[in-house]
Amino acid sequence: MQLFLEIGQIFISTFMIAFVMPIFWIVLFLVYLQYRRQAATEAKLYGRTLNRVGRQMFYSLGLGVAGGLVASTVLIFLGLSLEQIGLYFIWPVAILLLLINPRYLCFSYAGGIVAVMVLFARHILVPLFPALADNIVIETLLRVHIPALLVLIGLLHLIEALLIYIGGHWGSSPIYLKKEDGEVIGAFSLQRFWPLPLVALLVTVVAEPEIVGVSMPEWWPILEPILEPGEGRTLQYMLIPVAAGLGYGDIALSSTPRERTAFSAKWLAFYSVVLLVVALGAEYFPAFVLPGVLFAPIGHEILILYGKREEDRKPPRYRSSDEGIVLMEVLPGTVADNAGLKQDDVIKTINGEIPRDNQDFLEKIEQSYFMVLLEGRRNGESFSHVLKKETFEKEGFGASLQASLRATGSSHSILRRYAELGMIPVPHPDSPVYLEMRKPDPMARVKRLWKK
Repeated sequence: MQLFLEIGQIFISTFMIAFVMPIFWIVLFLVYLQYRRQAATEAKLYGRTLNRVGRQMFYSLGLGVAGGLVASTVLIFLGLSLEQIGLYFIWPVAILLLLINPRYLCFSYAGGIVAVMVLFARHILVPLFPALADNIVIETLLRVHIPALLVLIGLLHLIEALLIYIGGHWGSSPIYLKKEDGEVIGAFSLQRFWPLPLVALLVTVVAEPEIVGVSMPEWWPILEPILEPGEGRTLQYMLIPVAAGLGYGDIALSSTPRERTAFSAKWLAFYSVVLLVVALGAEYFPAFVLPGVLFAPIGHEILILYGKREEDRKPPRYRSSDEGIVLMEVLPGTVADNAGLKQDDVIKTINGEIPRDNQDFLEKIEQSYFMVLLEGRRNGESFSHVLKKETFEKEGFGASLQASLRATGSSHSILRRYAELGMIPVPHPDSPVYLEMRKPDPMARVKRLWKK
């Protein structure tokens, strides 16, 4: 018991230091940039931010700290050191991949590239040019223990699967998306990022009389390092603070954000377990190394493509309906929310009249007096709710709506007025307001410079 108390005290104090490390603040800043970009898109579409950046950061940091504690505990239990997992190389590669596309900010891709670099250096570069083995970069690269690196990737993705399941749907952003056939449908953009403070091991070779600290059990570490201490020398392990980042990006087209994240979390957990099994097998059977290196990035990409195919093959959930005005989102704390409206409600009549389209619906609200009676269907059952018009008239909604509709009648203005009410309706198939999915072009900046 005394041993675990001593280790626990060292572990907690080291974990707290991770919060003041520059690399952790860099990760935090990158997360902030992603949420700020999402907020800017929402403001452009709706005239307001639906998911405040501060709240997004708070949730991400809270889950990231919890995930970091779990990951650090497993890393220490297995005895994985920085030299083994190649974190010094993974981070620069991950940041370069981020410049191509935010979804590539993932250790499966960066770690796979680093593992390939290790195999290339170990089996091709150094045998052809032995003098390079004395280069400090090559020497450090050769120390990377590929099974340990694969364990790190599998472990972080298992933690990510848990975080996605718990909070991947938090802060989902409703968007209007144009399909390849030209139809505009409703969808939800799922963008979550988690900064992870971590505790890692650093191993050095010291003379046996110089070793200090806590004596570990005979069975530890589970994954032995590559370093050979030699005669009269031994390995000294130290706990040091580091940081990592996890990211999740997806689009919910034919399912709700919660259903989509549950699906993603399930298959990501499956991928993680398979990779961990292969990684542990590679520790004892070297033939597993190459399959593990290839499976890390390729398996992850197949997982993404499979999930996208499953989402695309089903009919869109949020498309225009002849039954009435379909609400794809109701914002909390707004007039619509206070009136009792819910996501997926179908509003059939307003004050007994059938709205022709989204603009006609808002015009009828403006023409109403003090109370607005909304009737429709929810989960196959009828409902009726009352919007208290004076609530949003006090905020100047009625005047701004009337002036905006008469001046422009634009779909963009209508969407923003809906957001003021707290309702995001399903778009018309020919809506001129939409986002378009584009494939990432890594050479886009180079092409622009070339044209200049």
